[in-house]
Amino acid sequence: MKVLMKQLSIQLKMDIRDKGTLMVFYLVPLGFFFVVGAVFSSVNPEIKPILSAAMAIFSATMGAVIGIPPSIVKMKESGVIRAYQASGIPMISVIISTGLGALIHLSIVSIALSLTAPILYGAKIPKSIPGYVNVLLLLLVCSVSVGLLIGAAAKNTQTATLLSQAVFMPSLMLSGIMFPAGLLPSPLRMIGNLFPATYANQAFRGLAYGFDTDIAPHVSIAVILAVTIFALALSIRYLGKVTRVR
Repeated sequence: MKVLMKQLSIQLKMDIRDKGTLMVFYLVPLGFFFVVGAVFSSVNPEIKPILSAAMAIFSATMGAVIGIPPSIVKMKESGVIRAYQASGIPMISVIISTGLGALIHLSIVSIALSLTAPILYGAKIPKSIPGYVNVLLLLLVCSVSVGLLIGAAAKNTQTATLLSQAVFMPSLMLSGIMFPAGLLPSPLRMIGNLFPATYANQAFRGLAYGFDTDIAPHVSIAVILAVTIFALALSIRYLGKVTRVR
């Protein structure tokens, strides 16, 4: 536990000093919210009542899938992961510390967005606060898991960037937070169903706001949990290969 807490402390200090990390986790999501929030809700009127959830999905997806992979790739390329392993630091602690660091950043931003959206843009306060919190926490953990997987699977920064964009852009455009999913052609809706953001949107609607959903909330939760477990398992497998002596 002491090793894990020390590693987490180091990770947070590294994040604070990294301008790129601060921009992806904080500046861009908050800037997007304050500048584009009103336009965002006018483009898709269905989103205004759940703008808090929509912006949480945006910030979590962006921060995790774009912010986490570069740090993982850098650790692989610089030999830091192998150094940790050689020093007796278990691989799981590296994954946990990196994931927890990102989870802390994303939680801060998501809470800030959730509290200010009703004040600034008239977003609806969730009928079920526990439902909102539970879905938000699950979304954050799932997003972090996907970010870890992208970083673990990518061989270099360029590949990580491509994979990140391949997840982020469809999550933004096809999940129903940018505009109603019903306006999308059937093939695009099917593609949108491949991404956790779509199920997070449905889960927020059903469990937090009590709205009708296209996908049953319990199905959405099950899918998000499955993606989380699958992504974490693959992350451990990929990073485990890095530590092997070739």
